[in-house]
Formats: sequence, structure tokens, C-alpha cells
Amino acid sequence: MAILEDGPNGGFRGKVGSVYGYNLKGQWIIRGARRKSNKPPTEGQRLHRQKLKLVGEFCRENKPVFDFGYRLKKDKESRYGAFQLAQKHVFNEVVAFDADNNPVVNFENLKVFAGELLSPKHAKVSLNNGLIDLEWTPNSAYNDEIYKLNLAFVSLRDLSSLKLAIANAADGHCSMEVPIELNLNAEYHVYIGFWNTFYNEISDSTYCGLLR
Repeated sequence: MAILEDGPNGGFRGKVGSVYGYNLKGQWIIRGARRKSNKPPTEGQRLHRQKLKLVGEFCRENKPVFDFGYRLKKDKESRYGAFQLAQKHVFNEVVAFDADNNPVVNFENLKVFAGELLSPKHAKVSLNNGLIDLEWTPNSAYNDEIYKLNLAFVSLRDLSSLKLAIANAADGHCSMEVPIELNLNAEYHVYIGFWNTFYNEISDSTYCGLLR
């Protein structure tokens, strides 16, 4: 079924008979049905498909974190939502290829939060006697108690976790118990970011390292 837009003289989206309609950069396009190709994929096509698959699986596992972290980056006039902006970032800036040409996630390049505030500096994480210890360099611009620290745990193949306002940004360190939802047999990467709770502004995330 197709949807007619802009009245009887406008274009349409979807299928009518044997043709498809869609809008490309402001122009209405009509095309026939694509034929399934019997040709084997090229090496470039194969790598692209593998990359798409990895990005899709990784972003789905961490959707709650990305929905929060990119919510302020969404442009009301853009067709991209918060999750789609995160997917675009992961595809373009995070996924790379290893020595065997397999796609991998470069966790150090990942931004789980995206915003305008200055990011935490010199962030570290460690696991000691069942407690998660976090350290960062306080920023004098964020001494007010409206500035809090957000925390995210991100895994390649396990559910993520998001903790909000766990400490004041000015503290420079904090400790917390391991969240019960984390699977300690999985590998978690840890990220922190600042949050202005009064004006609802956040910073880009800073990578702290592996939880171990």
C-alpha cells in the first residue's frame, strides 16, 4: 500500500502495482521492483554487511543508554531520533576492522553520552572488594551541586546499565556497589559524564576502562 502526499499532484511513498515511490533529497522517485542478484557479494559488500550487523546488534543491546545519552542531540527537524544518531556515531566512528578484516568495536572511541558540557578528565575505574571505585579530575566550573556524575556500563553481548546522578561532579571520586543487573562473567566497559540537573545539559562521555 502506498501513501499519497501533498495532494493529488504530489508524490507517494510505498508500492502501487509493480512500482515503488519514495522521496530522495526532496525529489519524488518512482522505480520498479529490484531484482534479486545471484552474484556473490564483493569483498567490500561483505565487509559492509558484517559491519551493519555488528552495529545493529551492539546498539540494540545498549539501546537504553543511547536513548538517554543522545536525547539532547536530536534535531526536531531531522528524521534521525536519538537512537539513530547513536547508531550513526557507532557506524562511522566506533567500528573498525581487525587484522583478519572482521569488524570490531573500538570502545575507547565510543560516546555513550553526547552533549555540550565539558567532559570529565583523567577518568579511572577499578573493582575492589566488591565495590566499584571511580576517579576523575574535578572541574572548577562544575562546583555547584546541580552538576552530577552519570555512569554507564556497556557490553558487547550483554545488557547495559545506566546510573544517574551517582555523585557530585566536584567530588572527584566515588564508590558504589556493583549493580545487581550486571553479569560479572561478561566484559563491561565503563563511561562517565557530567549532567547539569537544573538545565538538563550533559557532556560527552569519558571512557574509564574495563570493569575488573
